[in-house]
Amino acid sequence: MSFLDLAPEWTDQPLTDPTLAADVVDLMVSDRDRRNGTFTAILCGPDARLRAVVAIDLPAEFAEQDLPLDPPGLCATAMHPLVLALRSEPGSCLLLALGRPGPPTWPEVDNEWSTAATHLCQAAQVPLLAFYIATPDHIYQPQLAKANAA
Repeated sequence: MSFLDLAPEWTDQPLTDPTLAADVVDLMVSDRDRRNGTFTAILCGPDARLRAVVAIDLPAEFAEQDLPLDPPGLCATAMHPLVLALRSEPGSCLLLALGRPGPPTWPEVDNEWSTAATHLCQAAQVPLLAFYIATPDHIYQPQLAKANAA
């Protein structure tokens, strides 16, 4: 999976296909975002097609893997303005990605972010298409977010 696999007409396709969504995350979450720690929201319309991308830098401590940080609190802070904007556009949905340094999988951190994002979207009644983790060498969808995504 790589953004190099994207077909020229990918923007005309809904981001409901996990392979396409992962390739779009690979394109939208830069290497810098992955090294420094970024929360990326891919805003989609009612047709689940890309409308806009918002990247939110996380505190420097996140990139330094200086735990304990508060994933649910960081996620809520990052998502607050997004949820407000999406509520004004009925039918809009989200594809979310956490760009982070560190190991390809980090279940205790990745699952906290995935759970927080899923719960925040459910509470705000904003459909979550999927939640991905993008590290310098890997993109994956934590199982919990996959199971609870809209």
